[in-house]
Amino acid sequence: MNEKSLSSELEALKEEVAQQRRESAAALEQLSILQVLQNLTRTLSSELNLEPLLQMILASAVQVMGASAGSLLLLDQRTDELVFEVIEGGGGVALEGARMPADKGIAGWVATNREPLIVDDVNRDDRHYRDIAQDYDFSTTSILCVPLIAKGQVIGVLQVLNKKPGKYFTPEDQEILTTFAAQSAIAIENARLYQSLREEHDRLIAVEEDVRRGLARELHDGPAQMLAAIIMSANFVQQAIAHESIEHAVAELDEMLPVAEKALRQIRTLLFDLRPVILETQGLVPALESYARRLRDAEGMNVVLNAEGEFGRLSHNAEVAVFSIVQEAITNAKKHARASRIDIDVAPEDGELVVVIRDDGVGFNTKDVSDGYDERGSLGMLNMQERAEIVGGSLTVSSQTGQGTTITMRLPLAPNLL
Repeated sequence: MNEKSLSSELEALKEEVAQQRRESAAALEQLSILQVLQNLTRTLSSELNLEPLLQMILASAVQVMGASAGSLLLLDQRTDELVFEVIEGGGGVALEGARMPADKGIAGWVATNREPLIVDDVNRDDRHYRDIAQDYDFSTTSILCVPLIAKGQVIGVLQVLNKKPGKYFTPEDQEILTTFAAQSAIAIENARLYQSLREEHDRLIAVEEDVRRGLARELHDGPAQMLAAIIMSANFVQQAIAHESIEHAVAELDEMLPVAEKALRQIRTLLFDLRPVILETQGLVPALESYARRLRDAEGMNVVLNAEGEFGRLSHNAEVAVFSIVQEAITNAKKHARASRIDIDVAPEDGELVVVIRDDGVGFNTKDVSDGYDERGSLGMLNMQERAEIVGGSLTVSSQTGQGTTITMRLPLAPNLL
């Protein structure tokens, strides 16, 4: 072997060693990144507050991918838009909360196609949504965007922008970020579930407190006042007997008895409202008949029940939902409608149980009422809507000022029959 050949072989060997070192260094770097992301995934799973979780996900992605900026967008299913929830770097703080159509831009393409995407120069890519960059001064050159998928559904996208100078996002980066996004999506859904449960818990507490206040008010304004009057009358009777004024004592007892009977009726009505045993033992229609009769007898309300057709016993949850909706509707009418008559129509129709509560009161603007829940602290209409939805039903409210109110609940019979 001559000297030239030996030199050539040595150079080739050096290059091979150098290449192996580069590959080894790249493998070690990827291993290090995967270890970092694994540790981050454990941290993410313990964070149940959505906002800090999203910030943590994006900051980690930007740092690990060696990017200078990034954004995390979640899909709003109601409007079919992607919402910029969190921004990292790039001077794009003003972009937080901005919306874009779910099928626009590179992010929209990734969400629609459920595939990750690397673009080295967005200005040469027709999918780039330039309106965002122009409106919010959010400069982008290169981008790596991956979908956030949980339970088979796209919930958003995670994108990192502008790889450090002189470098581009690689297929290895894409694979790593896709894996991280999959874990992040699960953490996001868990946080959303926790947030939903917490909101539902707070709402139930608010409803319970509202019921307590209502019960306290009913007891104070009704039976408590009557019991106080009865006690005063009993004291008078006691004094009359002590002074041997039997005639006055008898007269006072004659006046006391109707008050005591009325107080008893009101207490029984309150107990019926809290837990109508007849609903459990005899079913929905007998319970509604008893309820209408009590309203007529105890409160003088003109409530008419019209029950037609046969539909059998409903499940406990369905009967409770229908009865509670009727109660809520009549309570609202009693408080606000100044109605002279309330009709309750119950009948099976085309595989559904249709329940209509109609009054001839003053009516109201339905939009104003729904928009003013927070200010008024009243959740009556919302409660009825949710009760109907829980058992697979629907509820509509029709009302106009001066023309009364009609509340209609439709409940599918087949899944709710015993």
